[in-house]
Amino acid sequence: MTERPPNIETARVLLVALLPEDIEALVDGDLERVSLLTGFTFLPEDPKLGVDLSWHLSALRSDSKQLPWRIRVIVERSSNTVVGSINLKGPPDADGDVEIGWGLIENARRKGYATEASAAVVNWVVLQPGVSSISATIPDDNYPSQRLAARLGLIRTDESRRNRPLWKCDPNSIVNTA
Repeated sequence: MTERPPNIETARVLLVALLPEDIEALVDGDLERVSLLTGFTFLPEDPKLGVDLSWHLSALRSDSKQLPWRIRVIVERSSNTVVGSINLKGPPDADGDVEIGWGLIENARRKGYATEASAAVVNWVVLQPGVSSISATIPDDNYPSQRLAARLGLIRTDESRRNRPLWKCDPNSIVNTA
């Protein structure tokens, strides 16, 4: 069994890396099993957390050292419930870029959890060796994510990745909002 990396903690949330067996349970839709494995309540509202779980699972099976660089669930401390996820798309690429994504279940939105969790993960990322930039791909119609990216210090570029606008910043311009 793989050891879970240390949690990233903020005042209101825990950011907990999902192990391959946790992700397998989510892929299978077995919320009871993943709750037993992690100790957290997973709500049926969006059990796959809006994430391509199979893609992350495949990457982890290929290289277990990527575990800290993949899916972290956002656990609301007061209820011990998973309210979303922060997803890195792997360790720094050849250019030192780390891509981040985020998402919350509907009833957890507009409470500051995405900002708090994203800022904490970004602050962790900038402390890791080999990181020269942080990026996110955000659709033109996703205004809440665009506002969050701007709060984190990311700026929309003229580039795109996977047919979505690319937002990017260097670690020195990160705003500590945690």
